[in-house]
Amino acid sequence: MITRLVRRWQDAGGHVIFTRYRNYTGSPFERLIGWYGLHEPPDTDLVDGLAPFVNHPRAHVIDKTVYTALTDEGRQLFAEHGFTDLFICGIATDGCVLKTTIDAFEAGYTPWVLADACASNATRVSPEEVHQAAMMLIPRLVGAAQVISVADALGMLPVAA
Repeated sequence: MITRLVRRWQDAGGHVIFTRYRNYTGSPFERLIGWYGLHEPPDTDLVDGLAPFVNHPRAHVIDKTVYTALTDEGRQLFAEHGFTDLFICGIATDGCVLKTTIDAFEAGYTPWVLADACASNATRVSPEEVHQAAMMLIPRLVGAAQVISVADALGMLPVAA
């Protein structure tokens, strides 16, 4: 589903931003949450299905040590290319997706959350419950119309020339 969206977006001339979280020793994730994952490859590699799209001329990879994609590098990239709308999907709905969505909203971008292309990977509670909790908050915090499906997003894309 996501690979189809990425392919269509790139074929239509759009930029695609991939984020890659990298944990570090002594991070708040370790100190406060007790989470020690994602320090190095292969854990930090992009999923195999998306890796081939990274070599596209309008593909960008943001390495981050926080939940949001609106890091200094991300904000610079968005400004450089004049982005106004951000289609957001990925893992985890309750962390990176939620935080990126709220940050985009507060920074004046129009976030579009692709509900059927998001999931959570919680381990201490049910991943589906955590995903649903985030999906309850997103419409309240950024607007119900900003939560769409991949099919909706595909319908918003221009047809490739």
